[in-house]
Amino acid sequence: MGLVFRRTISDKIFITALICAGLSFLIGTPRFTDINWNTIGTLLSLMIGVQLLRTMHILDALSNWLLVKSQHTRQMTQFFILLAFGGSMILTNDIAILTLVPTFMTVNRHQKGAIAYPLTLIVMAANLGSSFTPIGNPQNLFLVTSYHIDILTFFKLSAPLMIASLILLVALSLWVPRKSLTMVPAKSTTIHVSQIGIATSLIGFIMLGIFNLIPISLVIIVTIIVGLRIDWHVFQHVDYALLLTFVCFFLFVSAISHNSYITLWLNQLMQTPQSVYIASLMTSQAISNVPAAILLANFTKYLPALFLGVNIGGLGSIVASLANLLAVKQLLLFSEEQSLRHFLKVFTVLNLIGLLILGVFGWLYLLM
Repeated sequence: MGLVFRRTISDKIFITALICAGLSFLIGTPRFTDINWNTIGTLLSLMIGVQLLRTMHILDALSNWLLVKSQHTRQMTQFFILLAFGGSMILTNDIAILTLVPTFMTVNRHQKGAIAYPLTLIVMAANLGSSFTPIGNPQNLFLVTSYHIDILTFFKLSAPLMIASLILLVALSLWVPRKSLTMVPAKSTTIHVSQIGIATSLIGFIMLGIFNLIPISLVIIVTIIVGLRIDWHVFQHVDYALLLTFVCFFLFVSAISHNSYITLWLNQLMQTPQSVYIASLMTSQAISNVPAAILLANFTKYLPALFLGVNIGGLGSIVASLANLLAVKQLLLFSEEQSLRHFLKVFTVLNLIGLLILGVFGWLYLLM
């Protein structure tokens, strides 16, 4: 418990969110009743299920297998991009980044190749791939539980963005150099099919709760029981800082929502799908897409515009997505400050290119 507590109170994102929640009292009076506890409970259940899958080393095994199948550095990078893109749909963008970035850095160190460009594409892939499913990232989870949409409606909305994102990533990956690989010994991983079956079934069960097909309270209880039964250690790895960060986001948004001047301005701003789209894109660049989704959802009924805005808005600045900051944390464990500065330059340029291309796609999609 001591380790979990120290890790939580040392989380810089949580501390920043806590400060913002405290300062929000100067703007308005937040109400604890405005906290969406269904979202918090669903997020907790999802974290437990994902951690169970993570302990089974599925992504590790797949990355080892893909490395063996790679013929050159470009193909290796493309495999990692596809793995991040697909893995983030189920295991979330955070877990994909926390698992694949260290693996790629370790492998790439033996290849003595460029890091910034391929690593940026992997991070972009995790962010964009996660937009396809309601459990891929926190903003999707919030939007689904807040707007109470059905599964068919969600995937009709997310599928076009997923296809456009995949085309963009494949095109950008063609600029990765083709160099021969220096093979390195792969770590052996043991996968237990029965445990994977239980964990994936649990994820499916959680999905039923997300789409209101079963009570979310039942989902939380069952998830905790299954987690304790399979491996109680997963509770030590749950990101409690993120749960508390969400609570702070809700309090911050609640304060803003009870300020008459800000409420009037936002209501006037969010009158059309196009204005909602632009507002969510720009707000994500400043405060990241998760709090942007929580903030703007209170002022619009145009879910497609908000969905596209906060998911495409994860591209751009380094703070546009919380997953971007996780990637920087991982990079710092492997590289010196000079490499980080170069990475941030490449990351910003590539993300702005992606934001521009997919931003135009989102705008045209809304006009259809």
